[in-house]
Amino acid sequence: MTNEQTTAINEQNPTLEGWLEYWLENYIKPVAKPAGYEHYSDNCRKHIIPMLGDMNLADISTSVLQQFFNSQAISGNLRDGGPLSAKSIKNMRVVLDVAMKQAVSEGKIPENLVPLTSIKHVKSKRVEAMTDNEQALLEEYLFDHSDNYSNAELAAMYTGARRGEICALRWKSYNVSKETMHITETVKRLTNREATPGEPKTSLVFCPVKTDSSDRTLMLPPFLQDIINQQRKLFVAQFGRFPTADDFVFFSAQCTVLDPDNLTHYHDKVLKELGLEHKKFHALRHTFATRGIENGIDVSTMSGLLGHADTTTTTHYYVHPRDAAMENAMLGIRPVSNRQNFEHTCTSA
Repeated sequence: MTNEQTTAINEQNPTLEGWLEYWLENYIKPVAKPAGYEHYSDNCRKHIIPMLGDMNLADISTSVLQQFFNSQAISGNLRDGGPLSAKSIKNMRVVLDVAMKQAVSEGKIPENLVPLTSIKHVKSKRVEAMTDNEQALLEEYLFDHSDNYSNAELAAMYTGARRGEICALRWKSYNVSKETMHITETVKRLTNREATPGEPKTSLVFCPVKTDSSDRTLMLPPFLQDIINQQRKLFVAQFGRFPTADDFVFFSAQCTVLDPDNLTHYHDKVLKELGLEHKKFHALRHTFATRGIENGIDVSTMSGLLGHADTTTTTHYYVHPRDAAMENAMLGIRPVSNRQNFEHTCTSA
């Protein structure tokens, strides 16, 4: 934080920029995970501060906030100058709301006006699971190629693990005798805010998994054990030694962590090569959940496999009834009386 920003905070009426920078560094950075801090920081530094940062905190009125959100909805997209999505505006409003609540608690402003603003309702967008045919074609391709990337995708498809969790798996996570994989961390590519000129602007950052529930141990079926054992052979063939406990199960050409973005590029390339409709890598997780429920896994168990804190997230975001399942359910409905020929009776009448 600059001296000017520090001074602004010490004043009775700081600028919004001064307050947000102070809030980010003192209330968010010390407690948030790197990805969470980047989310708050990007909203503040890329959108809010450039538009409203010079205003004194006490001068931020409901009207000012509403006009800001309205303008972002029209031309807030930093890439093309077009509209910013309703979800992005909702995220921005949440960030401002939390920051203003803290300003109230420190006596910088008398009340938080963000809740008095109005934005477009955001409808939850569900990631679509793969169809049976899509999954079969992709699975066949992956088993036929049997390399580092295809094995990583198969592991994601049949464990429901997140992309970053798959890439962060180390050999110490695999218990050979118990045939289990312990998922404890994830890896994400984040902005490197301390990069000097010439250094990469992003870097891979390791974090603990999202919640305590996400720290989970999965029993691996025999075919997944075979895939993991095959990874050991691929590692030895490529690097001329056995992997250590800290080496990664799925690895880069430099014997480091497999970049999650590269795994996504591989996924996209394969779908295009197979002529399949594009679906995000995360669709593999939805597919795992949907198939599991259809095959008799109860929601509570599936919630544990996915690493959710409760079943609400599992049912709302990950388990979607498919047309075929709904059709079969409807065909199984029968009247409780003996009126089996209702259509014929009505016609005759």
